[in-house]
Amino acid sequence: MSNFQIILNGYHEPERKLSTKETYRLIDKYQATKDPKIKEQLVNDNMKLVLSMTKRFYGRVDNGEDLFQVGIVGLIKAIENFNTSYQLQFSTYAVPLIVGEMKRYLRDNHQIKISRSIRDVAYKVLKIKDKYLAKLQREPTINELAKELSIKPNEVVEALLSTNTISSLQEEVKNDDGNNLKVIDSLKDEKTDVSRTKQNIDLYDAIDHLSPKENKIIKQRYFEGLSQSEIAKELFISQAQVSRIEKKALNNLHNYLK
Repeated sequence: MSNFQIILNGYHEPERKLSTKETYRLIDKYQATKDPKIKEQLVNDNMKLVLSMTKRFYGRVDNGEDLFQVGIVGLIKAIENFNTSYQLQFSTYAVPLIVGEMKRYLRDNHQIKISRSIRDVAYKVLKIKDKYLAKLQREPTINELAKELSIKPNEVVEALLSTNTISSLQEEVKNDDGNNLKVIDSLKDEKTDVSRTKQNIDLYDAIDHLSPKENKIIKQRYFEGLSQSEIAKELFISQAQVSRIEKKALNNLHNYLK
């Protein structure tokens, strides 16, 4: 059993999670005093965010414990930089930082494990590329490959990356608008900072206008990375119900922002 699996199996949620007001108070106090005990309390209270994101990327690296520790770094950065005056949920700010640290680690880590499913997609992608070259005398675009395989464009990019070496991340792929795109650009993750949070303030405000159930599902889906089935199990409803609520919530967000 890996060290990360030991951490995962041994993790127990706090008997009582901190309320939003308590989290704000402790973050303000920590930023003023740098008290390590307060930092430890905040990290422990938000450990589930790191574990959730680690499970999302687990399997791409040889050592899940390293990925977990990198996620903790992102969580600590969030604690050190979160501005409580914005009145946002701390998790809304923390998750992008945690994921950003993990993605940078994955890009810099050369020992990336390629899953069987990704290798299978890569094989199919290469066959389709050969077909296009023979029939149309050109390579297919990312969207064309995605349509042929009925998968998302980012899954095509991930499959293409699995066939290349690290140095080939600078390789250019054809995009549908006629402009060439470097593969690494499709994975680039900009640092999340206070200015970025300001730019997204309207979105956070819109999310707060959703019903409690819509709010919870949107945050779990898009900020915590949970699947519809995981959310359904937690809320004791069907996956189809989660899907309907999510769709309605996205429409409400669109209308509010518009």
